[in-house]
Amino acid sequence: MNEALVTRTRETICMESTTGPGWEDLLETLRRERGVILLLGATDSGKSTLARFLVAGLTATGLTVALVDTDVGQSALCLPGTVGVKLFRSSADLADYRCEQFSFLGSANPARLVPRLLETTGRLTELARSRAEVVLIDTTGLISGELGRGLKLAKIRVTLPDQIIALQRRDECEPILGQLDELVIRRIHPHPAARTRSKESRSRIRRERLAAYFANATPAEMLLHGDEVELYRLGERVSLRHEQLAAGTVIGLNHGDETLGLGLVMEADREGITFRSPLGSLAGVKRVVFGDVAL
Repeated sequence: MNEALVTRTRETICMESTTGPGWEDLLETLRRERGVILLLGATDSGKSTLARFLVAGLTATGLTVALVDTDVGQSALCLPGTVGVKLFRSSADLADYRCEQFSFLGSANPARLVPRLLETTGRLTELARSRAEVVLIDTTGLISGELGRGLKLAKIRVTLPDQIIALQRRDECEPILGQLDELVIRRIHPHPAARTRSKESRSRIRRERLAAYFANATPAEMLLHGDEVELYRLGERVSLRHEQLAAGTVIGLNHGDETLGLGLVMEADREGITFRSPLGSLAGVKRVVFGDVAL
């Protein structure tokens, strides 16, 4: 295990063994009120740690909780470039902290995915709402500037949360919160152990997670002829005749909008793609999705 991974593991253990200020009170409130809760905060503010704390505490009292993870860059539940959902029926489900259903969008940069990110977030939130007593929505850390504010306000419109939990060190969420009417807003401080990671560190973490996913992948081949299998690049339908799929590109193997598994391109030409994937069967794969995620 490399030094960076050891350091991150120690930080995770530290954060999961303690709580942030006001977290216990928040947990008690959500046990009573339930509903759909959206977590808002800058990068490295501890949203994913809070989400896991709430999942553990709420399921411990017998509530069914759905976690919708929309953080395409630093997801705790899903792989980079994906949005996913998992249903937690009991505390035992925490042992397998991975999404049950997900969509690969093709990029870890939310700025490149706004329409698809919003559509997928809304769809998975509606699915979660129909199955759980409490729905937690984890979001990206992009909150500043016109793009950040616009993306978060749009995400709030498509998910229709009952309340917003804002994690902020000072007042970084206020430009967004100040535009919300008739929504319950709870402001809390980040976990005391939360620290800011460099861009390089976040990129390394994404590569490590993808490498672990593909560790036991086996070669497969898919021919793309006619309309049997659709090819999409960042939400737009394209053709292999006009696109270059380089070796190392990560692809989503989809049935409609749902991703059944990911593949790692070995080579591609106008006729098809050769790739590695841990997916046991390509049955049902009718769409291949890609973007700028690579390994």
